[in-house]
Amino acid sequence: MKTLPEMFGTVARQNSRRIAVVDGDKTVSYSELEKSIASLAAKLRSTGVRQGDRVAILLPNGLDFVKSYFAISTLGAIVVPMNDHYQENELLYFLEACGVSVLVTSKDFEKLCSKVLSIQNSPSKLLFVEDNLTTPQKEPKSITEFGIEIDPDTPAMYQFSSGSTGRPKQIARTHANLIFELDSLIQTLSLTNEDRFLGVAPFSHVNGLMRTMMACMRAGATLYPVPKFERRTVADVIEKNKISIFIAVPFMFSMLAQANFRRRPDFSSLRLCVSASAPMPKKLNQEFYANFGIYVRQLYGSTETGTISVNLSPNVEESLESVGTPILGVEVEVFTDQGPVANPGDMGELAVKSPAAIKGYEGLDEVNKEVFRDGYFYTGDLGVRGQDGLLYLVGRKKFFINKGGYKINPQEIEELLEGHPKVEEVVVVGSPTAYGDEKVKAVIVSKSACSEDEIVEYCRG
Repeated sequence: MKTLPEMFGTVARQNSRRIAVVDGDKTVSYSELEKSIASLAAKLRSTGVRQGDRVAILLPNGLDFVKSYFAISTLGAIVVPMNDHYQENELLYFLEACGVSVLVTSKDFEKLCSKVLSIQNSPSKLLFVEDNLTTPQKEPKSITEFGIEIDPDTPAMYQFSSGSTGRPKQIARTHANLIFELDSLIQTLSLTNEDRFLGVAPFSHVNGLMRTMMACMRAGATLYPVPKFERRTVADVIEKNKISIFIAVPFMFSMLAQANFRRRPDFSSLRLCVSASAPMPKKLNQEFYANFGIYVRQLYGSTETGTISVNLSPNVEESLESVGTPILGVEVEVFTDQGPVANPGDMGELAVKSPAAIKGYEGLDEVNKEVFRDGYFYTGDLGVRGQDGLLYLVGRKKFFINKGGYKINPQEIEELLEGHPKVEEVVVVGSPTAYGDEKVKAVIVSKSACSEDEIVEYCRG
């Protein structure tokens, strides 16, 4: 399987009667889903979508997102996922940056989209998923009937990443990139068609898209999409549907761990909880385990490379803060300015070599020279490989605070402050001084009334 349509078509035939998606009161099998995808692809084609066109999706997590993604791919067009929380100026920027020809959305976003398209230089066409468009009498029943030959090395999806240099940069991930990542995830995480995935991390973001929605479809498993994170809803979906795979972000695990449920929900069906997109504090992981009897495994990845590593160590209690070992087929090295580090525990920048990685940012040659070198993508993340062989993130290379020539790791201070009983969330940054260096500044969200003096005394220990 070398392209996304080929992948989905194969999985759908192998799992035709299995349930693919349960979206509220809508339940569809893989056979039914493929027919719906083929129908939507025909509608897209009738609006003028052709191979190589950029087609955006502005939809919440749900069955319509799944259908839209694979319908666009079936035509050999390029998917551009849009965050359904985008404001007018953000949506306009990304539509124009990608040269989007068609925007697939729902009536819920009609007012926003119509306003954006009215000021867009080259207005995109709108296709509402609710519309019953006229399609050819002999509508294709499967995606293979379209007969479009797709080169695996052509773009399948455009996304944006700030990477290690701040401003959003356009990224083209190919069919080959995505297929490699999905196949590696299937093997590394031992995913099967018996699994049930909770889809609450946004499908517009790499975490919810690749590690939940797409991984579920690749496995022939069942997806339970949730359009908006609400603790009670998520807990009910997990318990009622015996969810086995829950891949999310630290905030979501935190909200569940700290929820004051009248009756503790039963999460015994979960066999794998994975956190990505940001480091998960050890204290939070322990709290989640105390409430629900399962530890959350940390996963490390980026938009540029896809999934890099995941912590599946059997010594989970001793390695809660680790991002584990590289997934199958991925290499990770730790580099200093002088080259690879000599010993375990030596800190350096993490560099990744992966068939899932992009070859460079679109139209940014100077940036590419800096971060893509000798087949590696230099992540800008600082880390170490411990004596146990596991990877540990330390901080961002460019985000160290320069205090009088001393490099201070803001993550260490954040971890210290997170131990204070009154601290809910904290971000530590460097604030420029008149002397050309920086002072340490902590922005704190407290659980209860808390004074500056209390925090200072706590830090002094």
